[in-house]
This record gives sequence, C-alpha cells and structure tokens, in this order.
Amino acid sequence: MPRISPERWRVLSPYLDQALEVSAEGRAAWLASISARDATLASELSAILSAHQTVHDSGFLERPVIDPRTAVTQSLAGQVVGSYRLVSHIGQGGSGSVWLAERSDGRFKGAAAVKLLNIALVGRAGEERFIREGTILARLRHPRIAHLIDAGVSSTGQPYLVLEHVDGQAIDRYCNDHVLGVEARVRLFLDVLEAVSHAHANLIVHRDIKPANVLVSSSGQVKLLDFGIAKLRERDRAGSATTAESSAIARNGGTALTPQFAAPEQLSGEPVTTATDVYALGVLLYVLLTGQHPAGPAVKSEVTLLRAIIESDPARVSDAVVSQGEPEESLAKHASLCGTTASRLQRLLRGDLDSIVAKALRKNPTERYASVDAFAADLRRFLRHETVSARPATPGYRTARFVRRHVAGVTMTVAFVVLVVGLTTVYTRRLSAERDAAQRERAKAVKVSELLMGLLTSADPYAIRTTSGEPTVRALLDAGAAQVQKDLADEPGLQAEMLTAMGRTYRRLGQFDRAQQLLEAALANGQTAFGPENPQVAQTLDYLGAVLADKGDYAGAGRTLERALALRRKLLGDHGDVAVTLVELGRVYQDQGLNRRAEPLHREALDIRRTVLGSEHRETAVSLSDLASVLRLNGDLDGAETLLKQSLELNIKTRGADHPNTAVSLHDLGLVAAGRGDYLGAESGFRQALALQRKAFGNSHPVMAATLNNLARALREQGRYDEAAEALQEAVQMTRGAFGNDHQLVAIYSINLASIQLARNQPAAAETLLREGLRIRSRAPGIVPVRRRTMREDDWSLGATRSLLGACLLAERRYPEAENALLDARRQLEALPASGGTEMKVVIARLIDLYVAWGKPDKAASFRAQLGS
Repeated sequence: MPRISPERWRVLSPYLDQALEVSAEGRAAWLASISARDATLASELSAILSAHQTVHDSGFLERPVIDPRTAVTQSLAGQVVGSYRLVSHIGQGGSGSVWLAERSDGRFKGAAAVKLLNIALVGRAGEERFIREGTILARLRHPRIAHLIDAGVSSTGQPYLVLEHVDGQAIDRYCNDHVLGVEARVRLFLDVLEAVSHAHANLIVHRDIKPANVLVSSSGQVKLLDFGIAKLRERDRAGSATTAESSAIARNGGTALTPQFAAPEQLSGEPVTTATDVYALGVLLYVLLTGQHPAGPAVKSEVTLLRAIIESDPARVSDAVVSQGEPEESLAKHASLCGTTASRLQRLLRGDLDSIVAKALRKNPTERYASVDAFAADLRRFLRHETVSARPATPGYRTARFVRRHVAGVTMTVAFVVLVVGLTTVYTRRLSAERDAAQRERAKAVKVSELLMGLLTSADPYAIRTTSGEPTVRALLDAGAAQVQKDLADEPGLQAEMLTAMGRTYRRLGQFDRAQQLLEAALANGQTAFGPENPQVAQTLDYLGAVLADKGDYAGAGRTLERALALRRKLLGDHGDVAVTLVELGRVYQDQGLNRRAEPLHREALDIRRTVLGSEHRETAVSLSDLASVLRLNGDLDGAETLLKQSLELNIKTRGADHPNTAVSLHDLGLVAAGRGDYLGAESGFRQALALQRKAFGNSHPVMAATLNNLARALREQGRYDEAAEALQEAVQMTRGAFGNDHQLVAIYSINLASIQLARNQPAAAETLLREGLRIRSRAPGIVPVRRRTMREDDWSLGATRSLLGACLLAERRYPEAENALLDARRQLEALPASGGTEMKVVIARLIDLYVAWGKPDKAASFRAQLGS
C-alpha cells in the first residue's frame, strides 16, 4: 500500500468511519457507489480496507510474527553460539529471538542474553538491520543501557549478538508490584530519560521505546534494551534510503515499530528525529501514571488506534484516572497500585503533570520538548514544586508554586517578624526603666530596629532570589540569622536573645538542625554575656533540650533540660517558666518509656500553673493534656479522658477552635478511644486533629506524621487497608523530609506500613519496608521514640520486626528464609525480660504455619505443643 500523506488521510478518514459501520457483505455495493463519483477515492479505500482485514486476520499487535514457542525455536536449547551455550528462550524481538546463555569456554562463569537473527530475516536487508543494531550498541556505554558483549555468526550461518543479561521486570509492572507513588514513578522515569539522552548524545534515535524495552532490576536499576530499529541520525543526513530500508524490513517479516508507542510522524512516514523518542517517552509516562494508553478505548482496534495517534488529542492524565470510559473498579485498582485513591491520584496529577505529558505528546514534533534533557528538567522542577516550562509562568501560578514549597514558612515568618517587633518594643520600654542605662538601651533598640528593617527589606522579591528567580522564606530567615551573628557580634547578650528567638522559630518550622545550631550559638553568647546562672541562659537551655528531643537524642535532651530545670528552680522558684521545663523534661522521660519519672513532673507543672496562672489559663490546658498522656500509657483511660476533655474545652476557650493545641487534645482523645477498641471514634478524633494541623502547618510538617500513623492504625483495625497505607506513606514521606532517611521514626512508620502491606497481600512490598526498618532500628535498638503520642503497638523491638519479616517471607513461600527470620526473632524475644509475652506467642504461631505449609508436620507439632503449654 503506498504512503498516505497527512492531507490525504484527512480526506479518507471520514469514509473509513462509514466503512467500518457497513457490514462485510455490503461493502462492495458501498464502494461501487463511491466509484461512480470518484474512482481514485474508491480504489484507495478498497486498498486500505483490504490491508485492514489482512492485519486483523493475522492478529497484528496481539502476537509476535514468529511464535517463540515453536519446536524449531525450542530445539536451539543446548546449542553453542560463539563462547556461549543457549539455555532457555526468554524473548522475541522484531528481528530475532533472545536466549539466556551461559559461558561455555571455561574462561569464566557468567550469564548473557544472546540475540539470534530470525531465519525469516536472513538476507541482505535483515542482516544489515541486525548488524546496525550491533554497531549502535557498540557505541553506547551507559549504566542504564544493556551493553554489547560480543557479536559474530553461528556455525549455522545465523548472525548473533551477545548482550548484557538484565534480570528484571518491565517498568510498568515494576511500578505496580512495588506500589510506587506518583513522585517515585517520576523519579524512576527520569532514569529512563537519562539513558535515552545518552543515546541521543551519540546521534542515535531508539524509535521503539515501550515498557517491554525498559526493564527494572530488583534493586531498582533501570536498563534500556532493544535498539533493533534504532536509527543513526548521521546516516539519514547522509541521504540513506530510509523508506526503502523500511520496505525491505517489511518484506522480510520484521516488525519495524510498535504502533501503540509510535509517534504520528512514524505512522505517516515522515522523518524520524529525537522528537519521535520524546513522544514515545510521553506515552510511557502516561501509562505509568494512569495505567492506560493515551488513546483510551481506541487502543482496542488497530484502525481506531492509528487514527487516534494521528488525529486525536489524548485526555489529560488527571482526567484519565477518573474517566475515559474505564470501569470504576479498574481505575480504583490502578490508584491503589500507586498507593492512593482515584480522587487523590487525580489531584496529584492535575496541573503540572497534565501540562508536561501533554507537551511531550504534541502531534507536531516541533511543539514537543526540544530534547529529552528539557523533558527531564521539567519533571525535576515538578518534584521540587517549582514552575515548569510546559505551563505559562503567570504571577498566580508562580505564587502558588512558591506557597506550596513554603506554606509553613510563610505562616511562621509572620510570627518571626512579630517576635522581632516584640523585642523592639521590650527594649524601647527599658529606656524609661533606668535613667543611668538609657543610652545603652537606646543603642540596643536602634540595633534591633535596624535589624528588623534589614530583614523586611530583604523580603523584597528583588533582593533575595533562588535559581528559579523566586523569593524564599528560608532565604529570609537564613539572612536574618547571618545578619544577627554579624551585626550584633559586639552585643553578645542581645545576640543571644535574638538567636534564641530565631532558634525557636526554626524548631516550629521543623528545621531542627538549623534550630540546634542557632541555640548552641545563643547558649555560648548568653553564658559569655550573663554568666552561667541567668534566666536567659536557662531559657536557651530549655529550647535546646526540646530540639534535641525532636531529633531523637533523648540522652542529650535529658541532660540539657535537667540543667535548665535546676537553674530555673534556683533562680525563679515556683514560676511559670519552671513549669515549662518540667513539661519538656517529662515528655523526654515519656518518650523513653519512663512514665514513673514523668508523672510527678507533669503533676508538679500542673500545680504550678494552676497556682500561678489559674485553672482557666491556656498553659494549664497543656499540662492537663501531658498528664493525661501519662495516665493513658499507664492504663487509666477514664482518668486520661477526663483531663483531655478539660484540656480541649480550655484550648478552644483560650486559643480558639483552630489552634494546634486544640488539635493535640482531639488527637489524644482519639488515642483514648483506640485504647478502648473504639476505632471509629479514634478515626474521627485523628481526622479532626489532622485537619487542624494541615491548616496550621501546611502539608509537610513532621508533627502531622504521628497523627497520620495513628489514623492508619485506626483504619487498619477497621479493615480499611488501602486508606491506612495511604496515610502511612504520607507519614513516612514527611518524616524522611524532616529527619532524613536514618531516623528512628522513619523505621517505626515503615514497619507499620509493612504490616499493612502484608495485610493487603503484598508481601514483597512489605519485605522491602521491613528490611529498611531493621537497618535503621539495628543502629539504636533501645530507642523507641514518640511513644507519648502513639499507640502501644508501635513499640517495635528487633525481635517483633524480624517476626513480621518472617511472615512476609512465608507469604512469598520462601520457606528457608522465613524459618531463619522466625527463629532469629524467637531468640531475640527470649532475651527480653518479658519473653513469654504476646509477641512470643505470635512467633510460635507463625512457625507452626510455616512448617505446615512447608510440609514438615513433626516440627509444626513440636511448636504447637509449646504454644499449648
């Protein structure tokens, strides 16, 4: 069939629509009626319909040209090709069959993939194409591209290539099996772009990018395969007969492209460029994000697929996950494979990803991304919440990106400026306190005022900018800290006060490392200016101890807060600031499981606040909440609930219904409900608390991670595993962002998520999470952080965690590994003081299940006897 230009296709397309609605018996009469008006048109339509019927009858797109399961193919097993012996057939490409092979010359051991040219293609055109693939692979040396090892001709005359063997899954299956979220899928896709960019840099266009040609190993390593129809761009510039070559391949039975991932210009016979690969990559990203092809239902028919690729604009990715004619259960299944729900997935895809994918899928190659690197740059901007080039950079859009990155910072900057203004006011008032010190105080006030003016001026978007040209709140705070340390170097007392205030602000932003740095500097300056025994030094010690506790350094936090408490008791007596330190130190003891040491401190703090501040004060509400937490952990749920209701009422009255402390009271009431087994009531409390926290802190502050973790527990107990997994995935993500990958909270939340993934019958995903949790927990096995605001079930010992790992391996039928893990868990639990507890019984029950499944009834009976005793 001759090539059809895009202009002629637009003429023929409406007639083809009519033809497909006419029965096979009636088409002859229909064509005759058209021939009477336009014989040329009728002839073209007849040729297209005949080709369509041939393709349909041959099962085009549904099976390979050569069936790899034929006896001829299978008979190759055991044959020696060069230095390799063929072991088993592993794939079939357009130009050849692919075999797993092992080295046979004894020089060294190793596996490889051997690609043999199909017998049907032996001949000049097929061999030239096969040789070209070897030439192309020889030019490519990149860790994300399967490299060429050897090439030659077999004893039977078949050309062959020896390639790196990649033991992995197609990228779409890997993403689904590992329940990767949207951002994780984008990051993996960036590895694919890196490989294609390397090929383009070597003047090679792949031309057949699809999931089957992008494998991912079990360790997450991407490998790009199959350059069988790749094209050297300089050959085309030199005038090679691309059309003739394609025709030769077609005559010899080769599959020149995969239509589902072909660009419009490939189907229309127009020149192929790097933009062709950009289009195929856009289709691949569309599939990874939505689980569907951009053509939607049109992909089910060859004719409608080709027409959709050439003529129709695909649905936006955010619309595809909730509509496009797919059944709701199919959409919900894909969303769950992304670790979320359909509605939330739509929100994650809406906006930037809609625009990025749409640009890659433009019909006109010149309107797509100019290069794969430009495509990758926009995806990296999306991950960093920066403006992307695929969307118009309107002021509203730029502002929205900025606020999304810094929502908590925008809120806290206002509080910081208020702090500075307050300090200015304090120092101004001191001017009238002592006439002899008036000049000195006036100089301090001037310095604070100058500092404030400098910070406000630096907030001008023309003054501080990131690489993207936008002003940042973090830059404002960092500039302020640098200015305080520089401009107030000759005023250590004033500098200590300012740095203490700023350190507290950084702590509330969740920037704990920076907070610690400033507070340690403030402590040194304060001790120099005021001496070791001063209320300002005690305040800095209090803030520093709280930051160390936030970071999980409970030993350091305890020592620092004990110093602060001793100093405040000595200098202040029964003062409200003494209660503040009592509360912080009590929390540190609780977080270490030392409730007996924590309870008297919280009771003393409550007594001081009731005496000094009154029973209706907002700080009294805080002490009510902290004491309730101790009672709850000690099993006194009624006593805890009474105090928490009082705390909630006081918080609403003194701080407002939307204050973060109100959220704490609601959250802890949820913990009490969970302790009673009322998980629906617990869920309600956690969701109310979470809504208030999001409103106060934005969407990434680590304070919300504990709430999400407890919400997940309540959802799990109700059997709502998908929702529970979604909540915990968010908790892990925000905890990693705040504390890094090796914090104990990351381990706790990852282990909790693993238990849910196991309940969802996803043992492989659970195993990955558990091994990561064990890696972190093994570094500090004695620390179980944030017990004060979590459920008892989060007290994961190494033994309990290995027991859960054993359950995962059992579910995967990896019996020897499961046995090792469970026996290790049993030994570790036996070493604990409460070795006969519930967790030990769980381990024994799992061992019984293991030996029953493994077919070892004697061992199962032995452990069953232990359980019975």
